[in-house]
Amino acid sequence: MLASLLEKLKNNNNVVLQADPGAGKSTVIPLELLEANVLKAQKIVMLEPRRMAAKSIARFLSKQLSETVGQTVGYQIKNDTKLSNSTKIEIVTEGVLLRRLQTDPELTDVGILIFDEFHERSINADLSLMLSLESQQVLREDLKILVMSATIDTSFISSYLHGAPVIKCSGRSFPVTETYMKPVNSRIEINVLKAIQNVIDDEGDILVFLSGIGDIKRCINKAEEFFGSREDIDLLPLHGSLPAEQQDRAITKTFKKKIIFSTNIAETSLTIEGVTCVIDSGLEKVLAYDPSSGMSKLVLSKISKASAEQRKGRAGRLKEGKCIRLWTETEHASLIDYQREEILVSDLSGVVLELANAGFHKYSSINWLTPPPASHFDSSQSLLIKLDLLDDEGRVTSLGKAASSLPVHPRLAKILLSARNSFESQVSCYLAAMLPERDLIKDCHSVDLLLRLEALIEAIQGNGVQSGLNQQALKVVGQDFKVLRNNIPKVDEQFKAEGIQDSVGYLLLSAFPDRLAKRRGLNSCRYKLANGKGVTLQESDPLTSYEYLVVIDSDAQNKEGRIYSAAPFDINILSKHFSEQVVTDTDYEISSSNKIYAHQRKKYGQLIIEEDKSENVPQEFIHDSLVKLIPKDYKKILNWTPECEDWLNRVAWLGGKLDGFPYLNIDLIMGDVANWLLPYLPNIRSISELKSINLFPLLSSILTYRESNLLDSEAPQFYLTPSNKNVRIIYSTVQGPTVSVILQELFGEVRSPMLAGGTIPLRFELLSPAKRPIQITSDLEKFWSGSYVEVAKDMRAKYPKHRWPEKPLEEKPGRSIKPK
Repeated sequence: MLASLLEKLKNNNNVVLQADPGAGKSTVIPLELLEANVLKAQKIVMLEPRRMAAKSIARFLSKQLSETVGQTVGYQIKNDTKLSNSTKIEIVTEGVLLRRLQTDPELTDVGILIFDEFHERSINADLSLMLSLESQQVLREDLKILVMSATIDTSFISSYLHGAPVIKCSGRSFPVTETYMKPVNSRIEINVLKAIQNVIDDEGDILVFLSGIGDIKRCINKAEEFFGSREDIDLLPLHGSLPAEQQDRAITKTFKKKIIFSTNIAETSLTIEGVTCVIDSGLEKVLAYDPSSGMSKLVLSKISKASAEQRKGRAGRLKEGKCIRLWTETEHASLIDYQREEILVSDLSGVVLELANAGFHKYSSINWLTPPPASHFDSSQSLLIKLDLLDDEGRVTSLGKAASSLPVHPRLAKILLSARNSFESQVSCYLAAMLPERDLIKDCHSVDLLLRLEALIEAIQGNGVQSGLNQQALKVVGQDFKVLRNNIPKVDEQFKAEGIQDSVGYLLLSAFPDRLAKRRGLNSCRYKLANGKGVTLQESDPLTSYEYLVVIDSDAQNKEGRIYSAAPFDINILSKHFSEQVVTDTDYEISSSNKIYAHQRKKYGQLIIEEDKSENVPQEFIHDSLVKLIPKDYKKILNWTPECEDWLNRVAWLGGKLDGFPYLNIDLIMGDVANWLLPYLPNIRSISELKSINLFPLLSSILTYRESNLLDSEAPQFYLTPSNKNVRIIYSTVQGPTVSVILQELFGEVRSPMLAGGTIPLRFELLSPAKRPIQITSDLEKFWSGSYVEVAKDMRAKYPKHRWPEKPLEEKPGRSIKPK
């Protein structure tokens, strides 16, 4: 395989490698490429999705060379770098590679980019591959790209890389026996314990895959009930938020039997020495983005077949192993083949900003590996425009360029860039460091962000008691704070936190303009966000005493998501610093005494900040009020007569039938009163005055002289019967123009008159002498020659004193009763 790979890389810029677990993708290929010197002294940069894997692989490769990390092989991950001038192989995480592509699109000293474990399809891996390919095509024709995974859709990736050759390689793993075990209980810890008990006496360590930290804690607590007294067994957690020492303890071989309870962090890349059995819950938690709220929620979901295969492979690295799957074989067949790409379910704000900074701002022009939902792209772009990081066309602004250069989410970058002085610069660094990490305070009674911020400031400055804080989270936040403070020149070393609340409110709303929340009632724990979504606090949370909050984190539920992080907000900040985002709406209503009163609302997004009602509407606003009121209640406000209604029906009907005649309806007419009505009523002061005006002349003047003549000829108000009587025509868009006439009045009328330019026949409702309907027809000629015979026969029996001649067209029209 190695010879084939070197040959392919020599003759091709892009190669796809599918190699089974244990084949040495991560641990052999980088060193072989280095030794073969196919890159002419240029560096090898290998992308790893996870920090723990990046460090572990760097240590392993360095050990192979009998060196320490940072010499020939080094790594660079968030807040941790071990590189030197002699480093030729760099193991980096996705954020690091993105920063490098941003600052040095040519990747000047890089010969090859290796995308390891690409099946995970993280959003940043997709973006990195997209930008790397662009760099290769435009700036670096000699740059080589190698995409590797054990479970990957090779033809799909090959096609994206312009037909890159595919190499497939079997691994050196041992057979793993699969067992499917139907869960016996709804509690995951019970099912896991039962599986452990089945293999506890087997040789080797046990690796248990679980969905998250909560399940890990529950399973360890349950296992301790049965195995806690055994000195030969270690129960160890493994997840990304653990300190490095605890992570190392989980993956390093010891003399004790280890049962390792892990998230999917151990699914790939990491080789955990001693594992011979895998117990797989088949579950994982993924973030799902809701574009309508701009928020995400953690969703528990089933893993894919590819992930199940990766997890199973952990048990066959050293010898034959076992894999117990906590689901049925039938359920396994229904799993999706590959896990959904992160780009399909994630917030795209960072991606959209990076792409705009690289010159790509139109969804349709981007060379997506997997196109995300257009609604997600549009939602993220709208947010970035609202944050002033993009202009109205989606192009990056100068502020956006500055935000893109910072190693944080665009919202957090906006916090950093919104600081107006040294004090706020320091506050912004604390906020941007703290918000992405896990909760700093253990078992806190409130989601109040200010409590955590004050605790963080005291801890970093060495003034506070740290016993109630999450030490690992505090360590990470402290490191991030130092990095961010180095990026921001305006900082105050003698920082004091007094009066911090207003600055926090200002900075948070600058970055979360859609997350201002107003309490729905005086004693309520329910809030409405500026974007219209509902959120809720725990009833016992002291934050419920505040009318306004800025919500930082909330579960994006369909109805009301739970608030996980928020800060109190002084509404006066809105008028002081965000007045341009506050709009004033004025609605007008009619009181029971027929007076006009104004209902004025100051709104921020969908929140009503202030409202006021007044009957003192100035004369200059009377017309404005009528423009809004008349369309909603014209019959109550105007002198709307049957004549007006009849005219409107004729106009609406003819407009839909005759070319060249304007199409009008009640909504269009009443929506235009500012032009056809109000200019002729300059001194109107009240509804009662308006009611006294004869409306019809003004209404009918909407039509031109020619249009009025067309209306009278093609949609006449009356039908003149052969007996010389005018009968009103009823115009309906549903059943057509209809006239109701006693049958004898139509004697001599051979055929139905035609309306609308001769295209629509007049519809007749023929009445008995008692004026009851006896027949409806739009074709008089056919009626006389057809059904009239049966009608007349029936009517002679019912109305013998009335005329029912055999030849109606020869009879004189008029009275129905027979002459004496």
